[in-house]
Amino acid sequence: MSFTSTTFLRALPPLFFLYYVLPKKAQWPLLLLASLCFYCFAGWQGLCYVVFTVLSSYLVSLRIDALRRRQKAYVARHRSALSRESRKAYNAGQKKIQRRWLMLGMALGFGLLAATKILAAPFWSRGENGMDIIVPLGISFYTFRVMGYLIDVFWGKTRAERNPCKLALFTLFFPLVAQGPISRYDSLSETLLAPHSFEWHSFARGLQRIIWGYFKKLVIADRLMIAIAVLTQSSGEYTGLFALFAMLVYAAALYSDFTGGMDIAIGIGQCLGIQIEENFLSPFRSKSIFEYWRRWHITMGTWFRDYVFYPVSVSKPIKKLPTRLKIYIATMITWFVTGIWHGVAWSFVVWGLANGVVILISQECLPLYRKFHAKFPKIKSRAYDVFQVIRTFLLLALLRSFDIYPDVPMTFRQIGSIVLRPRAGAFFGSMNPTDWLGLSWPGWLVAGLGICLLIAAPWFRREEAKRPPALFWALLVLAILLFGVYGPGYDAGSFIYTRF
Repeated sequence: MSFTSTTFLRALPPLFFLYYVLPKKAQWPLLLLASLCFYCFAGWQGLCYVVFTVLSSYLVSLRIDALRRRQKAYVARHRSALSRESRKAYNAGQKKIQRRWLMLGMALGFGLLAATKILAAPFWSRGENGMDIIVPLGISFYTFRVMGYLIDVFWGKTRAERNPCKLALFTLFFPLVAQGPISRYDSLSETLLAPHSFEWHSFARGLQRIIWGYFKKLVIADRLMIAIAVLTQSSGEYTGLFALFAMLVYAAALYSDFTGGMDIAIGIGQCLGIQIEENFLSPFRSKSIFEYWRRWHITMGTWFRDYVFYPVSVSKPIKKLPTRLKIYIATMITWFVTGIWHGVAWSFVVWGLANGVVILISQECLPLYRKFHAKFPKIKSRAYDVFQVIRTFLLLALLRSFDIYPDVPMTFRQIGSIVLRPRAGAFFGSMNPTDWLGLSWPGWLVAGLGICLLIAAPWFRREEAKRPPALFWALLVLAILLFGVYGPGYDAGSFIYTRF
């Protein structure tokens, strides 16, 4: 099942009704049942993976928590008899045992994820969809959520959940299971498992967020993906400016698709009284790639920062290295793992490492930037800010091209053709009034107006008084019905990030 399926849309109103009609103690069990049904519609075979991940993490977390409580109790009982050195040695020994259990839990969770990714790699390389049979829905997202929970239990940041059904709900909560956000247990469980009363204001805001998400997905993203399919299926023909255009269009399509899915998920949470963290913060307004990755897919970035970058940077193998070298190694390892998380393919590996290299180069150049701006302070202006935003957008669009084409050599050929063989005449000469790259000119006009609305959206959210009136949302629903890409012949059910 997908957010864009008619089955899902028909199921939401009854769920909202039952959620507030049933006793409050039945709310979270209802959500668990709804999440299980959602997952079964997406492919019931995937439940075997989920059950294994939940049960293994549940048992391991209980064992780590029990060992830690036993450790504290022993130290408290024998505090007067234990010397400082013996107490330190005892704690270190107990921590080592707990770490072994953590390694076991992570090996089981990440091992299953790695196995599915490796099995799906041949399908990635051939650009086929058969990987859906091997990789269950949202395995990358729910594995990272559960592994983050396991690490937090080991670190003592959260207590182990005693109820396996509550841990299962955290893992499978249906708005988050397909493409995130990658929530933390301590923050999500507080609102997910708490009782909620109906509040019209929150419910209405949630419905508005859902409508906005469907507009992004069906009117903009799925329309632009038609052109992307044309540009990439015959990539040998569409080189030069065609390749540059494909990168720019894909940036808009990916943003509309991914943030549209997030809006639907967060909106459903608001309708249920559940707070889901924001995953995007106007990323295309970023002035540097470092700032961009603090605004794009925020929960993924913080996960890798907290659970990969920081632990690697203080690990024993590199702990004694110079600080700058430690940052280099931790950054490249983090971005390598980030690439592998997206898929076991060279395209994702190169994409991840390229991001790491660009970020390190940008950080190294910061002193030069500061000296330059200190010497020429008048350069800093609104126009220069716009230049930085455009530069960052183009750089990210270039790096994102590794996700467009099927292999790394072809990606480099397409990038090189932009400069070496732009084919401006062929690009502008190919435009015709009836059909261009699979879309009619009215189709391009609808997509363009939709993108303009996306650009203007932050202005509406600056102040409560500037929020669009009810008429705006009614017109947006009408636009989805009239201009949305759905129905026979279209695959409006697949969000781009569900592949990862």
